[in-house]
Amino acid sequence: MKYFLYKIGLAIIMFTGLFAQFNYNLEECISIALENKKTIQSSKFGLELAIKGVLVSRSELLPAISLTYNNIRNRFPEQAISNFDISDALNGIVDTSVSTINSSVSSSAGLSLNQRIYNGGQSKNRLNQAKLNLKIANLNLRKIKIEVIQRVSNSYYGLLQAQQLLEVAEKNLNLSKQQVDLVQKQFDVGAVRRTDLLKANVAKGQAKVEALNQSTKLKNTRRQLFNEMGMQDFGQSIIAGADNWGEVVVPTSAEALELLKTKNPIILIQEERIHLNQLQIQLARGLRLPSLSGSVNYSAYGNNNEQLLNAIGSDWNIGINLSLMIPIYSGGQLSNNQEQSVLLKKQSESDYLTFLNDQRVQVELLRSSLENYSEIIPINESVVLSAEEDLKLVQERYSLGSATILEVLDAQVSLIRSRSTLINTVHEARINEMNLEAILGLLDLKYQLGK
Repeated sequence: MKYFLYKIGLAIIMFTGLFAQFNYNLEECISIALENKKTIQSSKFGLELAIKGVLVSRSELLPAISLTYNNIRNRFPEQAISNFDISDALNGIVDTSVSTINSSVSSSAGLSLNQRIYNGGQSKNRLNQAKLNLKIANLNLRKIKIEVIQRVSNSYYGLLQAQQLLEVAEKNLNLSKQQVDLVQKQFDVGAVRRTDLLKANVAKGQAKVEALNQSTKLKNTRRQLFNEMGMQDFGQSIIAGADNWGEVVVPTSAEALELLKTKNPIILIQEERIHLNQLQIQLARGLRLPSLSGSVNYSAYGNNNEQLLNAIGSDWNIGINLSLMIPIYSGGQLSNNQEQSVLLKKQSESDYLTFLNDQRVQVELLRSSLENYSEIIPINESVVLSAEEDLKLVQERYSLGSATILEVLDAQVSLIRSRSTLINTVHEARINEMNLEAILGLLDLKYQLGK
């Protein structure tokens, strides 16, 4: 029995220790997400495929060497028949024919080298195309990482916001309870009317409901955060923490445009697709050009392996072949392919400009918002300090009988609203700051993780 209790106690200690070690900051949450999310793993596979594609395309520029060896054995029967004499047959003498098996053996070996000399730049352009696909795969991996970091950060800041709002709601509930206790004492001695007590109880009930709602919201936000991290929420301890939001250095419009063109992975992908379409045009043109290939064959023959070895040294054959192919007519397919490639390039250029302009508008909106937050957050902080001081003064006046319960409740509501407004404003500022870094292509560079 003692051993059984010891085991239970040890298990409880280990279980408690397991939960105690799961306290993550934002950087740790992002690192876990980059390791766990399947979308990133899929993008890494795509990157590996692109690397293999470059190797395959590069092999088209290299010669092909092959070695062949043949050993042929033929077996066939050869029947020998003697002269037939009818007189011998009448006397009962029969000459039986004799069958023998003959065979022939031949061996051959050859070494051939094939090289594509010119094919209208097809091989070179396909190699350049594979290299561009590799760039796009790297950029796509960056894009996926930015999206993962953005979602994790959004959920993490949402958890921080829920924690702070719950803290405000709990403080409001405690304040309401103290207010009820004070009014109850004054009502008991006949210093206030019953309506004051009822109003205080109503405010307490509303504060309790708000605290319950914020508690539920906190649970939901932590579930969402664990989901974005690629984990299951089984009760781990996690507390979001952040420093006070300070003024952000907002890039100018010119700086933002330069970052968009050089850092944003989606814009860079669209730019590389324009280059891909240009290569596609060149490939289509190359199909109209002649192609030249050459081959060198070295071979030897013998009736057996020994003769084959001797022939390789002294009686070998060598052949050199050149093949020239000139396309003349293909039913209009080549011209249609070229026209289609030109249209695809124009479409890509149009999509690039449209997306770039849309992103510039989004950047300007975020820049304007961050500049606005830099001004209003200090104002909100001063409003909170003023609301705290006002509530203290009203409570003192109420205790002296020079203020009504409505004034106390109004001051209390004003404080709660100012605190909540400050928390929500800071949360929105953090989200906008993160969104700006994401659009400018700086978010994954800020967290050099998961490589």
